[in-house]
Formats: sequence, structure tokens, C-alpha cells
Amino acid sequence: MAHVHFQKNGLTKEVKAGYSWTVFFFGAFPFAFRGQWGWFFLSALLCVCTWGLAAFVIAFFANKITARWLKENGWEVSGGLPPLSWGFTSAPQLQAN
Repeated sequence: MAHVHFQKNGLTKEVKAGYSWTVFFFGAFPFAFRGQWGWFFLSALLCVCTWGLAAFVIAFFANKITARWLKENGWEVSGGLPPLSWGFTSAPQLQAN
């Protein structure tokens, strides 16, 4: 599984590419822990209306949603190569030693 690192103000966050098992098992709560309140409320509503079955589908897109959310909030890709399906046009800059 690929890992993509995002960096902002000296902090680094890691997002895995692929299926989000945390969303599958815990429903909307991972979005709340990440501070993505809009996605938390939307996925919580969908999970309640479908008795939790929506978590299975949302988990396919959760890591992509988180990566895009980080990118929109000023985080830059600092390591790893994002999947093409994430829609990032800029690749991380390599530094020569």
C-alpha cells in the first residue's frame, strides 16, 4: 500500500492510498478526528439512513477525500507519489544532495 506524506509548517501527515479500513469499522468518526466536519456530518447521516452500509462504500473514497482536503488547506505533498485518481497535477519536488 502506498503512503503519501503531506507537509505544512514543519508538520507531516501521512495518507494511505487505497481502502480506508478505519472508516469501514468506525463509520463517520475518522472524519471527525481529522477535523473534516462536513464529511463527518454527511457520512454520519448516510450511515444512519443505511444502517451503516454506507461506510462500506465511503471507505473506498475516504483517503482520497482526506488527501484532497489537506491539499485544499495548504498542505503540500512532500513524499510518496499520489495516485493519478487523486487528481493532483504537481509531483513532489526532489532535492539534490
